Amino acid sequence: MEIEVMCGIDSKNRVKCGDVAAKLESGDGLVAAPFRPLLMMLGWLAIAMGSAGVVVPLLPTVPFLLLAAFCFSRSSPRLQRWLFEHRVLGPYLHNFVSRKGLTRTQLQRCLLGKWLGMGIAILLVPLWSVKVLLLAIATGVSVYLMRLKRLPEPGGY
Repeated sequence: MEIEVMCGIDSKNRVKCGDVAAKLESGDGLVAAPFRPLLMMLGWLAIAMGSAGVVVPLLPTVPFLLLAAFCFSRSSPRLQRWLFEHRVLGPYLHNFVSRKGLTRTQLQRCLLGKWLGMGIAILLVPLWSVKVLLLAIATGVSVYLMRLKRLPEPGGY
């Protein structure tokens, strides 16, 4: 899937996707050269945390990917393009940022991963108060995800 189809690239070779991208792109663009490596490291850390959040309960995925997109938009258009074109992370990020929803398959994968990870955590935690808190958080995240707009599957099936 090409980024030009998903989001579009502006004249400075930066990814542009909907309202959130406009906020990401506000300002002068790239930061001063001494800060770029710091933002790139923060972006990579955010990708690592977001990737771990796919299976680790209480660790969100999309907010970390949005942070990575912001960091890369300010430090490296090449890395930002890579993130939006990533085979696994790109479609989730694109759908959430520019289309404000998830496909049915993406929703099912998110819910399955969240409840599998949360279920294991609930079983392993000895305190009932923490079990109830984890259950409440998982329920809240699930309700939020289910209320997002349902997008058509790629290929129209």
